[in-house]
Formats: sequence, C-alpha cells, structure tokens
Amino acid sequence: MTYTKEESQFIEFLNSFPQFYKESHKIAENKNGISILPKGKGRNEFKMYSLDDICHSCSIFKEGGLLFTPKTTDAIWYKKENNNFYIFLIEFKGDYLCKNSSKCKLVDLADTLKIKNEHYNNEFQHEIKDLDKIILKYSDKMLNGLAAKPLETVTIALPLIYEEYYQKNKDNIEYLDIRNFLSNSRIIYRVVSISEDYEPNRQRTRGRSYRCSTMIPTSCKKLAREKHDRELEASYESSLQTYHKRYEKAGIVYSAGFVDNTAFNNFIDNYLK
Repeated sequence: MTYTKEESQFIEFLNSFPQFYKESHKIAENKNGISILPKGKGRNEFKMYSLDDICHSCSIFKEGGLLFTPKTTDAIWYKKENNNFYIFLIEFKGDYLCKNSSKCKLVDLADTLKIKNEHYNNEFQHEIKDLDKIILKYSDKMLNGLAAKPLETVTIALPLIYEEYYQKNKDNIEYLDIRNFLSNSRIIYRVVSISEDYEPNRQRTRGRSYRCSTMIPTSCKKLAREKHDRELEASYESSLQTYHKRYEKAGIVYSAGFVDNTAFNNFIDNYLK
C-alpha cells in the first residue's frame, strides 16, 4: 500500500506508542480484566492502538494538580482503500444499549414514591418535590459519555496528543497539521456493545440471559410529552443515533454506528484488515 506523506506521518505518530498496540479483546477488557469480546479460536486477536492508554500516558493533560483528560474512544486504527484513508475509532461498552436511559428509571421511581406517599399521609412530600427537581436537571452519564467520545477524540485528544509527540520529536520529524489531516480523513466511529443474545458464561441457561424490555413506564411517556424530552422514551442506541447524525452532517465523522460484540470479529475481517 502506498501512503501519502501526511498519511505516513500519521502512521508514524501512532507507531510511536508500541506499548499500547494490543489485541482487540484486551482493549475491550473492563477494570476486572473481563472482555466483552468473545475470544479463542483466533477471534478478536486483531491488534489496534489503545487510545485510552495513550491519552492517559500524556502529560499534556496535566497542569499542576489539575487533570483534564478528554473522553476518548477505546481504540484507534487506520486503513487505506481506493485512495481513501480511513481512521477507525472504536468504543467498547460492556452494557446493553437497547435499554432505556436511567432517567426513565428515576421518573418511574418518583412515580412509585408518589403512589406510596398517599398511604403514608404525605410523609414524603418534601422528598418527592426534591426528586422532581432533580429529574428536571438530570442527564444520563453513560449517554453523555458515549455522545462526547468521538467529538472529544477528534477535536481535543488527537490534536493535543500529537502536539506533545511533536514537541518531543521535532528535531527528527516534520510537522503535520493534524487537525487538517483529520478533517480530510474518513473517520469511522463504531460503538461495540453487548448483544441481547450474548451468553458469556456457557453454564448459564438461555432463560437467564438478559433481554431488553420494550416496556416504557407510563410516567416516562407522560413526562416525555410534557417536557418534549425524547430521551425518556428512547433507548441508548436510539438517542445516540441523533448525536451520530449530527457529527456526520458536520463532517466530524464520516460514518457512525453500532456493532454487537458477537459480530465484532466479522467487522474486523470485513473492514479493519
């Protein structure tokens, strides 16, 4: 494969972090060392760069006692095909994105408390009022994090990581306008989450497998209409699609979407290799 000068510079930049060049199933491990990707028989052994690890190794995100590490995707890779340079940003999420936002659970909890309060002579009226105020300003942490990751990776993390890399190696390398390079590359963003049918432990019966419920509490539907809050009725995946479409329209990413953890090995074979 023949790369342009800028493409070669970008690849050299990534290659400067060999310690973070890891197998996919390793990057997809949680804090307990459990991976969401099936492994064995050569599955998910394709290596990429662990972008989170790269980011946390950089001193540019530390100033005095202040740590301002941006939200980054878990992995980064590249590929050139038909004269197009693709940068793949991969986020591994050990959760079911078919679920509804935790905000809906909070609303349902408040509704249940209101019903029970009637049987306790309005003893919890003050707490209910406080809970209602919290709901109005509540924003789901997981949804916000997943929405911010591709944006901060492209506009904050990669440019600043490159700046630190350049300052350390400027006597030996030529400067790359990283922001311009990223804007001219085709950035592919994929969120890899747990499939509804995923069975990580073969000893578990299929009946105990997780299933996403399509039931939305009436209280959530009502508040969603009153406050025009789509998040209350939508799954994480559905809500994230609106962010993805914005990033695509703005030219921040070329394509954004989702891959089940059980299908990621096929994604590797079809797109990353």
